[in-house]
Amino acid sequence: METGERKLRLMALEVTRHCQYHCPHCRANAGPAGVDGELQTGQWKKIIKSITTVSKCTMIFTGGEPLEREDIYKLISYAASLGHRPVIATCGYLINEQSIEKLKDAGIKAVSFSLDGATAQTHDYLRQQEGSFDEILRAVEVVRKAGMIFQINSTISQYNIDEVIGIAELAVKIGAQCFNPFILVPTGRGKQMAGEILDPVEYESLLNLLLELKMKLPIEIRVTCAPQLGIAARQTKAEQRVGVSSGCIGGCEFGFVSYKGDVQICGFLDVPAGNLVESKYNFAKIWKNSKLLAEIRSRPDYSGRCKSCEFADICGGCRARAYSFSGDYLDIDPICSFQRAEKK
Repeated sequence: METGERKLRLMALEVTRHCQYHCPHCRANAGPAGVDGELQTGQWKKIIKSITTVSKCTMIFTGGEPLEREDIYKLISYAASLGHRPVIATCGYLINEQSIEKLKDAGIKAVSFSLDGATAQTHDYLRQQEGSFDEILRAVEVVRKAGMIFQINSTISQYNIDEVIGIAELAVKIGAQCFNPFILVPTGRGKQMAGEILDPVEYESLLNLLLELKMKLPIEIRVTCAPQLGIAARQTKAEQRVGVSSGCIGGCEFGFVSYKGDVQICGFLDVPAGNLVESKYNFAKIWKNSKLLAEIRSRPDYSGRCKSCEFADICGGCRARAYSFSGDYLDIDPICSFQRAEKK
């Protein structure tokens, strides 16, 4: 299936790699020291404006911890002034009554929190910070009292797969609008967790569980880095109840800009389609003409069983996970259990 005509509707901006946490699964390799080369306020404004030439979209301010930037409110306000819908992804430790009011005034429409366990023991271990579980619940309460929409994001690996139901139920309990599990892609600092990646049997079982939760719980459930969810829905006859999937939206409906201005299909595939600073902030040129993006959008050009799979139209596999294992982003998704189903 050719996917190049799908409209860009989600754009993530990695405005910093500074973060007080040092999570072992962090794709950004973020930490207290940050990194050199982060773009300045004026550069980010040029990037935000350049994206407007292609689409006015939901713009996700992420990091690292985006609230570590003193100019974050200016950037959010600027995005809103151009017609984008700004949202923010945060670890929560800088959320308080003052910062949430400033975020609201700047134009933030929703907040996502990273919560990786149903218990303090699990979450604090994966955040490498004692007390981080209590900290995020405190921040959630601040956001809830401020009347803001929020969701819970969770990176799922073998370490916390047994707590998926518990995290989902906790998300319901604290008033989240959405629970969004991310299936681990071992990239960035996450490479050290490659041994914790789900195997194909665990992964397929998790997809079926998430479909059950989608139909059972009074909360929206979205899944990231799991394009095979559509296959599971089709095979379990759940499509009519949970919707039809188009698989991975990276490079088509979703885009990512790194802390140094690289355009990527997502934050997990650290391969640039082009650099916005070097291109004089011509996002449209990169988005429409990049060789990388053309390859990603053309599923018939994929390798191995992802090329011949009968479910290519509703999946496409995870290009970042393929790259993390083989160095070829067109290769098979290594945790897929559906690869046995091939076109004759």
